[in-house]
Amino acid sequence: MAHERDFGAVLDGAKAGAPWAVAVLFEELQPRLLRYLRSRDRDAAEDLAAEVWEAIARGIRSFEGDEAGFRGWAFTIARRRLIDARRRTGRRQTDVSDADGFASLPAVDVTDVEAIERLSAQDAVTLITATLSEEQAEVVLLRVVAGIDTAVVAEVMQRTETWVRVTQHRALKKLAESLGPKISAGM
Repeated sequence: MAHERDFGAVLDGAKAGAPWAVAVLFEELQPRLLRYLRSRDRDAAEDLAAEVWEAIARGIRSFEGDEAGFRGWAFTIARRRLIDARRRTGRRQTDVSDADGFASLPAVDVTDVEAIERLSAQDAVTLITATLSEEQAEVVLLRVVAGIDTAVVAEVMQRTETWVRVTQHRALKKLAESLGPKISAGM
């Protein structure tokens, strides 16, 4: 946790309903949670995040584990809410997009190394989801953006740890290949 408080004390405080403890958990997890959810369903991300926090509030008293376990639990809830939302909406519908909206999106073929280094977290998420398959993007997002270890990602995605490691390796290799020539050209 970026905060200097002991996670156990924060968790105990949150279980007891202490506003400061809930605020610490929220401040630490919410940005990662929103980046993950926005990468999977931009339009529903805020609503899904609210559902995740409702589920956390209902279940936190029975949660047992460390900080990594808590993040894994929260992202498992997020992934399940996302799957439920997709089932409710049925087929994925496309919305008409204003062409001006695309002007603000980062180009995948940026040749300037500085531009790549200055990508914000959300821009990085956008690049990851544009370059990788859905499963590869989800693995990278859970491992890197959410900061969850391989075992927990395997549990969240209901896969084996080996599958997660191999998928992550292939995804990072694909990202490197996609960015490699562009980075070299800028040097």
